[in-house]
Amino acid sequence: HPFSPVTKFDLNSLKREMDRTIGISTSSDNIRTILESDFSPKIHPVREYFNRLPRLDPDISNYTLQLSQTVRVANSDKWLEYLVKWLVGVVANALYDVGCQNHTCLVLTGEQGRFKTTWLDRLCPRSLQSYLFTGKIDPKNKDVLTLIAEYLFINIDDQLKALNKRDENELKNLITTPAVKYRRPYDVYIEEYSHLASFMASVNGNDFLTDPTGSRRFLPFEVISIDMEAAKAVNMDNVFSEILWLYEHGFCYWFDDAGIEELHAGSRRFHVQTIEYELLIQGFEKPETGDNESFMTTAQILNYLKTYNVIQLSEKRMGEALHKAGFERVQKRINSKNPVYGYRIREVSPNPFLNRVV
Repeated sequence: HPFSPVTKFDLNSLKREMDRTIGISTSSDNIRTILESDFSPKIHPVREYFNRLPRLDPDISNYTLQLSQTVRVANSDKWLEYLVKWLVGVVANALYDVGCQNHTCLVLTGEQGRFKTTWLDRLCPRSLQSYLFTGKIDPKNKDVLTLIAEYLFINIDDQLKALNKRDENELKNLITTPAVKYRRPYDVYIEEYSHLASFMASVNGNDFLTDPTGSRRFLPFEVISIDMEAAKAVNMDNVFSEILWLYEHGFCYWFDDAGIEELHAGSRRFHVQTIEYELLIQGFEKPETGDNESFMTTAQILNYLKTYNVIQLSEKRMGEALHKAGFERVQKRINSKNPVYGYRIREVSPNPFLNRVV
C-alpha cells in the first residue's frame, strides 16, 4: 500500500529530517501547506481498495454465500438476499459521490454473548480497519458527521433500543443523509462531504423498533448462533470482489414499494409493544361479518380507554396500533353530517377494565 495517512508525528519527523540532511529551516505547518496543495495527488483509500480488487461472479465462487452461512438466524428466508443488498449498498456508497446510496442499517439481534458485534466488525476488510467505527453514537453531536464522511462502517453497539426511543428521527436522518457539512480540525471553512458510511448494529434482545413507519431503515435478523471460526476463514476481499461484480452488473440494492412491504412484514416481530397496542387488543375486537353498527373513531377509542386507564395515551401510536392489529378503516356519515373516518371495531364484553385501574 503506497499511501498512508500523514500524522503530526510524520510531519515533525519530515521537518527534522529536512533540517538535518538538507539544511532547510522550515516548519511543520509549512510542510502541511505544501502537502495539502496540488503537489500531492488526492487519494481516496476506500475507492483505491475497491478499484484494485478483481471481479468475481458470485454464482461461480460463492464467497458471499459462505459468509452468510456462518450465521444461523431465526428469520432466515431473507437473510442472504438482504445481506447481499446491504453489502452492494456499501460499495455503491463508497464509489458513487452523489447522495446516500445505502438507506438501510443491517441489525443483528438476540441473546448477549453471541458474537454479533464481532461478526459485524469482520465485514470490514482487514486493510480498511481504520475506516471502521464501533461503539455508541450521539445523533445530536457534530462528531457523528465526521464518522459519516470519513468512515466506511459505523457499527452501533447495543444502543438502538435507547436511540429509537429518544432520537429515532435523527438516527433515520443520519442513515440516509445525502451529504454532511462540518469543519475539519485544520481547515478554515465549513465544507460539504459525501456520505461514505454504511450503518450496522447489534441489539441484545429482539424488540427495538418503536416507529412502524421507520422500520424500512432497518434489516433486522435474530441470531441463533454464529460460527466465528468459519467467519474468520472467509476473506472479505473475496466477498467484496463478488459484491463489486454484482454492483457493476446493475444489481438492485435498493427496495422498491413491494420490497418495502415485505420488509415491513418481516420486521413486525422486532417491534416494541406499545401500551396503546396492548390496551387496544385487550379492550376491543373485530366485529362479526355483516355487523355494520360497530364503528368508532380513533378519538372515541382513546376516550373509552382513558375512562379506565390513567396512563397517558398517544393518538399517533393508537393509529399505528389499529393498523398493526388489522382493524378495517372505513368512512361513515353520522347524523347526516359530513363523513368521518373511523374503524370497524367493537368493545370486548364483559368489560376487561372494570374493577381495575392501570
